[in-house]
Formats: sequence, C-alpha cells, structure tokens
Amino acid sequence: MREGVAGVMNASHGSANRRRLRSRAPAAVSVALALACAVSEPPSGGPEDKTPPGVTSTIPRADSAGVEVNSRIRIAFSEPMTRARIERLFESYPPIRIGWAGWEGGMLTIQPEGGLARDTTYVVRLKAGFRDAHGVEATAAHEFAFATGAALDSARIEGTVRFRREPSAKAIVRAFRVTEGDTIAPEVTRPHRETATGRDGRYALRYLPSGGGRFVVMGFVDQNGNGRFDRDGDPVAIVADTVTLTAALPIASDVDIAVIDPREPGGVKGVVINESGIDSARVLVGLYAAGDSVRAAYLAACDSTGAYELRTVKPGEYTLLGFVDARADSAAGTWPCPGSGATGCPEPRARLAAAVVVKPAATVEAPALYIRRPEDP
Repeated sequence: MREGVAGVMNASHGSANRRRLRSRAPAAVSVALALACAVSEPPSGGPEDKTPPGVTSTIPRADSAGVEVNSRIRIAFSEPMTRARIERLFESYPPIRIGWAGWEGGMLTIQPEGGLARDTTYVVRLKAGFRDAHGVEATAAHEFAFATGAALDSARIEGTVRFRREPSAKAIVRAFRVTEGDTIAPEVTRPHRETATGRDGRYALRYLPSGGGRFVVMGFVDQNGNGRFDRDGDPVAIVADTVTLTAALPIASDVDIAVIDPREPGGVKGVVINESGIDSARVLVGLYAAGDSVRAAYLAACDSTGAYELRTVKPGEYTLLGFVDARADSAAGTWPCPGSGATGCPEPRARLAAAVVVKPAATVEAPALYIRRPEDP
C-alpha cells in the first residue's frame, strides 16, 4: 500500500499551531528552520516530570516503501512538547527542501518543497535536544527511514570508532558517496549518510544503496557536542580505502576507525651499538628540540643490549643523539680522558643524520646508532 499523509492543513484557517515558512537553504545544506515561539505549558502539580520525551509514531511509517512523492512528514511525540525552534533539530539524508513546517494535532509536520524525489530512500533524523512542555530534554536522537521507490536501500557500513585507543561514545561517522574525480572536503561536503556512535563506540550507517556505490568513510570526535565537524577542534580520521557496496556484498562490517588525538604523545625506540671501548659508563639517548643542542628534551638509558625507548614524547621534530655518559652527569659533554689536559675529551657519541619526526600516538623505530672508538688525543 502506498503511504501518504491524511488531513491536509488548510493554510487559510490561520491556525496558531503552524506558520508558513519558505526555505531559502540550498539542497546541500542541512535543514534548520525557526518557527514563531510557542508558549510551553507549566507543570500542573504532582510529581516532577523527569521522563525525557520520545517519538511514538511517524508518517510515513518507519521502514515503509512506496511513499507518495507529495507526502508530508509528520512526527508524533509521547507528550506535549516545547514547540519553539524544534525544527532546527530536523535533518534528512538526502536533504529535503522545506516548503513549510508547523504543528497539527500535536504532530510536527514538514511539507517538502516541490515534493520528494522518486525512487529514493530517505533517512530522517530528529537530533537529541527536543524538549517536552516541562523542559525535560531528550538525550537521544530519533531516526527513521522510508522510500519513495518499491523497496528501501538496505546496505550498510558498520564498525567501531576508537579515540585514544578506547571506544568513543562522542564520535560522528559520515559516508560520502564518490565517483571518479570527486574531491571530499569534510567540513563543507554534504555526507550521503551520517550517524553517531553508541556508548560502546559502535556505529552503523544504514539504508545505503548496494548497486556498486563507493563511499569514503570519515569519523570524528565531536568535542563540544555541536553535531558539526570543527576542523580546528575535532580530532578526525578517514578510512584509508573506499568502501564498495554491491548486491552480492551489501554489508561492510568491521570498518573500524582509529581517531588520533593530535595532542597525544608518541615515542621513539631503537638500539645503540657501543664500540667506544668504554664499557664502565652507561649509554644514554636524548631527543633535542630545534634550537637547543645542549639540554635534552627527553632522555633515556640503554639497557644491557643497547636497547632504549623514549616515551610520552610531545609530537614534533627532534635531533636524536646517543652518547657514553663518561662524566656521569646525564649530558653529552666532555670527560677527563687520559692525556687530555684541562679541556678533556668529548664523550663518545653518535647522532642520527635525519631529524626524527614524532607523530601523535605513534612510536618511531629509529635506525641503529653506532658509537665508534674515539681517536687518541
């Protein structure tokens, strides 16, 4: 049965529960409308309402197909709602142009401008934050899908987002459908689908087409909870390979995303081969920041095999130096070698020719350092 919306509103009645809005936003921009303020009903006594509101039904019904292209979208709630500005939480994939939005019989009603597209699966999402008449806020989004074609798209991409090596409950995952030559700019490109992770860091991008479509998958940690990707503040990661969904393989599982904190420290490890002939002193390895060749920013001692590891290193570029600490002062200086007089001899050392670049949450495997026997003074 094809699904439509009964009870068409007559705009000439001038009902206070709705107002006509014209959308000026382009199709590539999320729907965000503001209606005239409505007065919330005050509590009428009795126990304080602490139960968040929920969505009880939708028109079109969730997961329905064969929806008429001239249908309206209606959302019913579990209790009387604070109506002011609730439409700013409404979004859809693909985007819907809004002809007008209003309330009828306690239901939020959206009229798509120009109707819905044919043979298309729509995912409608009411983001968390809608409030009942007592001001109690919903903490979870409500999402449902319907199709104007004969069947819903049913392919999906799923996996886990990790941040600082732990599952992230604050991540948002986006899928961008791409064709040859497409360029994706995550901060401005409209995703084909978007979803949030659960408490366990799991996500599922559902209702995707399976006809050989290729997708770029991106995950970011929404640090301030605004639902948008902030390039300067939100850690982000993009899955290296595009994900292809076909009729034979419509589900891509375990598409895991490791989001790196740009401030998370890294490390450096390696080995020093001491051929100096001085075996009574310990061998140290230091990382020196640019402009300071005297004081090591990070210092570690080699074990009996010459292995070392520098941990919790701030991301950046460093000079790597290994030296025999003959003076036992934890600095690469001079020592009173036999016959050197007052000036002393430089402590035997070896410097890595190339700079060591430490990246967030990554450990650099440095080439072996060889400390050669010094020439006699």
